[in-house]
Amino acid sequence: MKHENPETKLIREQNQYIRILEEQLDGCKEQLKAQELLIEEQDKALALFAEAFREEGE
Repeated sequence: MKHENPETKLIREQNQYIRILEEQLDGCKEQLKAQELLIEEQDKALALFAEAFREEGE
């Protein structure tokens, strides 16, 4: 059985951890973009509601 150098093992594990963090970051970026789009749509809906509310009050 091949014995791995402790430094090599540590570097390999760190690289694996970095890849996991990068994947999580990508997921967070996608979630943030989706939330921003949702907020934009909610702003549009609120503006339409406010306009309708104003028109009803006239």
